[in-house]
Amino acid sequence: MTGRPATGPVGRVLLSHALASVAMSMPWPLLLVMVWRETESGTWLGVAAAARMAPYVALSWWVARLADRKRRDRLVRATLVARILLLTGVAAALAGDRPTAGVVLATLAVALATPAYPALAAGMPRLAGAASRRATDLLVTIEVASFVVGPALGGLLLGVPSLVGPASVAGAVLGWLLYAGIRQPRPESHGTTWAPGPHGTEPTSATSTGVALAVLATVNAVVAGTGVALLPLAERAWTALETGWTDASAYGLATGALGFGALGGPLLSRRGHGLARRLRHGLLVGAAALVAAALAPTAAWALAPLFLLGAAAVSIEAAATELLQDSVPDHRRAGMLGLGDSAMVLAALIASLVAPLLAGWWGPRPVLWLMAAVCCVAAPVVARAVVRRPAGRVGEQPAAVAVTTPGG
Repeated sequence: MTGRPATGPVGRVLLSHALASVAMSMPWPLLLVMVWRETESGTWLGVAAAARMAPYVALSWWVARLADRKRRDRLVRATLVARILLLTGVAAALAGDRPTAGVVLATLAVALATPAYPALAAGMPRLAGAASRRATDLLVTIEVASFVVGPALGGLLLGVPSLVGPASVAGAVLGWLLYAGIRQPRPESHGTTWAPGPHGTEPTSATSTGVALAVLATVNAVVAGTGVALLPLAERAWTALETGWTDASAYGLATGALGFGALGGPLLSRRGHGLARRLRHGLLVGAAALVAAALAPTAAWALAPLFLLGAAAVSIEAAATELLQDSVPDHRRAGMLGLGDSAMVLAALIASLVAPLLAGWWGPRPVLWLMAAVCCVAAPVVARAVVRRPAGRVGEQPAAVAVTTPGG
């Protein structure tokens, strides 16, 4: 299987990551409910909610470098085994009504899983070959959507809480079985060169890397800030005009549209060709969606723009991830993608803290207009700064990917 994209292994890797990521997110709604019932403290509820994101900020930027030094398939497989063991512990904690232990174990599962996504994204150009762009789009979509789909499934199971733990463990086990036979090559540190970019500039310049990291942080700040601003928007503007809708239902529908819009990311990203055009197009679409959502008279009118914003955000993240893949050598790529992970989550945390304050001072609609203005300003700046995607990498061909049975 050399010289052409390994369609079978790529599909198995993507499905494995989807199942394992969703499984890891499923217990959190029940854990938060249990924390609230036991403590009745907003502070502890906030601490528990933040525990899910904290490992990405604290660990991703340096743990991901392991994938630049070790075999990536072994590292990913180790994270899958760790998730199975820890999620089994979470299931036991849920069954025994021990929310503190459950939160600790679920946080450890997130922490030990942090190298997986950077390792998979870093290895995708060699694993997928000519199909790398499409595979990367799908991988980014899975990573983003798992933050929504996992809790959504966990929320649906709150009516039968005894199923949450077993379902999460089963998802992780299936993810391990799908990935068990995959063999990915070691990172390359020698013998690889890049074709020159425009004006003789190499795509390994700090400009391309910096732009990609800035875009990842910006789009996550915009989405997180928008998500927080939707609650005061539902309370102050939409509910009064709705018939029979509470602020909670309006907010829930709006948040769901924004989150599940991530699933439409790959469809939107196909409209652009070059990375600069895809980034500019995504930012402008996001700005238009934010303006439309801010002007919506009811939550129902805001659903389509919010879905479009979610899709645009994933399209932008996919393009920025491809830019990192192109601008960073294979033996440093996972570490840089891990740094991107930390930057994204940190930006989202900061925006989540700042957006409610701004909404209180200015009102929720101006917050959405501010986010739209950020996207409009960033679009031409990013497009000019992006170094054109190289025509090809000299000396780097898609490596053979050995596939065995799940038994190894």
